[in-house]
Amino acid sequence: MSKGALTVHMVIHSKERPFPCDICDRTFKRAFELKSHKKIHTGEKNHVCDICGYSCIQRANLVNHRKRHLSEYKYKCEVCNTGFYTKTTFQEHKTIHTGEKPYQCDICGLAYRYRYRLMLHKKTHDPNFVPPAKKHECDICKKRFARKQVMLLHLKSHTGESQFVCDICGKNVASKASLMVHVRTHTGEKPNVCDVCGKAFISRNYLRVHQRTHTGEKPHTCDQCGKSFTQRSTLVVHTRSHTGQRPYMCHVCQKGFVARTLLVTHQKNHEHMF
Repeated sequence: MSKGALTVHMVIHSKERPFPCDICDRTFKRAFELKSHKKIHTGEKNHVCDICGYSCIQRANLVNHRKRHLSEYKYKCEVCNTGFYTKTTFQEHKTIHTGEKPYQCDICGLAYRYRYRLMLHKKTHDPNFVPPAKKHECDICKKRFARKQVMLLHLKSHTGESQFVCDICGKNVASKASLMVHVRTHTGEKPNVCDVCGKAFISRNYLRVHQRTHTGEKPHTCDQCGKSFTQRSTLVVHTRSHTGQRPYMCHVCQKGFVARTLLVTHQKNHEHMF
């Protein structure tokens, strides 16, 4: 490796992130990473699948996407027949069936199935750690967001500045992508299809969550008890069993609940009073 190439490579190991995004608060180690990140804000997706029209920001994502059409799985699980493109994801998937949690925190001993979950957990031991979901708060409704840009887009829903309005029902949404998904609730279009069972969804995110019912993946793990969930929203509700938080309050008897659905069910008990 040449001296110049070594210098470029060593940036990976450095803690310095000298390339800040002027739109949100994220910083990057290398200029090309910042350039790629900025496409998230501009909506630029110049890598397009010639089979289904799917578009994405990075070429690597398109390469992986096209493999799904060609079924070029390098590794296949002998238990559930799920296919994988990389050895790392395949190895981590196998622990779903074995129950093994090979990544253990050297501070508190809590173990995880996925390495990235351990890396996230270890940050919580830092006395200056601020959970990403609590970094940016809306001044109007106090809702918190992981990214400043998302919070600013959300803020427009209060001020009426949002330029993304549904022509059918008049609902304001935070982004062009959100509007596209919302309109499908009117048209019935569900372009995201599960290649295992054929069930279709209006967004890729809904499909991604659904696919975990086939793979058994539960990426959202409670730092208090180690219990895992397929959806982050379920983890948030579960965490309240540890904190005692009851944000949904009955206006009749003032009883609190950890989830809105539980409150709605409870309020039916008061219906005979009105």
